[in-house]
Amino acid sequence: MMKKEKPMLSVNDLIHQSSQNRVWNQFTDQPFGHLGPTSPAEVKPDISLLNGSVGNFSPGGPGSPNSFNSINSSLQGLNRNDSSPGGGNRLQNQQFPPNHPLSGSKHLCSICGDRASGKHYGVFSCEGCKGFFKRTVRKNLTYACREEGNCTIDKRKRNRCQYCRYQKCLSCGMKREAVQEERQRGSKIANQKNEDTNPTSSARDFTIDRIYEAEQKSESRCGDNAIPYLKVGQNSIVQVDYKGAVSHLCNIINKKLYQMVDYARRMPHFSQIPREDQILLLKTGWNEILIANIAWRSIGCLDIESQNLDGSFERRIKFAQPQQMWFDTNFTYHRNSAAQAGVVAIFDRILSELSIKMKRLNMDEGDLSCLKAIILFNPDIRGLSANSRPEIEMCREKLYACLDEHCRRKHPGDDSRFAQLLLRLPALRSISLKCLDHLLYFRIVGDKPLDNFIAEMLDTPLC
Repeated sequence: MMKKEKPMLSVNDLIHQSSQNRVWNQFTDQPFGHLGPTSPAEVKPDISLLNGSVGNFSPGGPGSPNSFNSINSSLQGLNRNDSSPGGGNRLQNQQFPPNHPLSGSKHLCSICGDRASGKHYGVFSCEGCKGFFKRTVRKNLTYACREEGNCTIDKRKRNRCQYCRYQKCLSCGMKREAVQEERQRGSKIANQKNEDTNPTSSARDFTIDRIYEAEQKSESRCGDNAIPYLKVGQNSIVQVDYKGAVSHLCNIINKKLYQMVDYARRMPHFSQIPREDQILLLKTGWNEILIANIAWRSIGCLDIESQNLDGSFERRIKFAQPQQMWFDTNFTYHRNSAAQAGVVAIFDRILSELSIKMKRLNMDEGDLSCLKAIILFNPDIRGLSANSRPEIEMCREKLYACLDEHCRRKHPGDDSRFAQLLLRLPALRSISLKCLDHLLYFRIVGDKPLDNFIAEMLDTPLC
């Protein structure tokens, strides 16, 4: 009689038997085969199957995806009870394959359960939750929940509700003051680095007060001095009836141009730029700065006073068609005059694209001062030397930061204000080029180049 062979076990049965042996081995906490008693405290979940490839196991087996999920859920349940500092979910000495999401991580994110990159603001968290919490605190953002404030925050749904995500960050122990301290430390380090590389400069060299001080000194000490750049000469084609008014307007612009050069010389870092580049910056930006001043000063022409039915008065913005423009405190220009002189298109663009926008933004002197300084320090001008361009770019970046800080301090709830102010610069540039075309067309530009006037003034001692 032939000896009956034992049936060959399938791969699934071998895996099942191997897993049972390993589980039993952990239950006894003894080498395999010893049947000693064990206490419930000694029971540990077996996650050794996670080291294998789940895709090679047959469905329903111990290594199947369902089994993987149950073991992983049990593991995360134990991790939530971990009492390690910072509330992190510790993975105690578990080894994962290199392609596993938890490979190389000892903790899970306390907020969403993703792999934690470290302890951030007092809590073990991933880079996503860390960045989200930092942006929320630094920008002082507020959120609203579309549901009832009980949204699920996990790895897949953490971006669906910012309100619940932020509340979970706070409930898990993230500290707002830690973000502020980090920013202060970063500012101190940046200041120290800046002072080490350039002892004469400071990270706070561009401030609203300092820019405004430069403007005030240039206006008060220049008196009646003017650069004779614009004039109505014999070659001008200005109509005879308007030559007097245009000549008066040219004198005002020439005086403002003189003050503008004096103002630029008082600005931080401007004197450190090569002289040829100083001339180029002023020659390119003077017209834009002048138009920005006119547009902001003309905001007062947009207000009209109307009487309500109850007899009270209120101020409204007249958006229909502004009729006046303020060049100076003592000189206004009416739209009818602009139409007769052939410059009504420029007149309307200044008021509609600049003055009305400035009025809607409730633009103040601090905003205007920053924008004019940004116009002055323009690193994109053609012809600048390669050595001075990085210095000019650095100045403009500091001015951006100065304007952003001013917007956040004066209008903390308006996150788009900074961008809306900068969006006025392209329109300002376009209008200034049209104005230069009109000056050349009417031939009211003097024979002497503007470069020579600026160079002569830069050579004079600063009063």
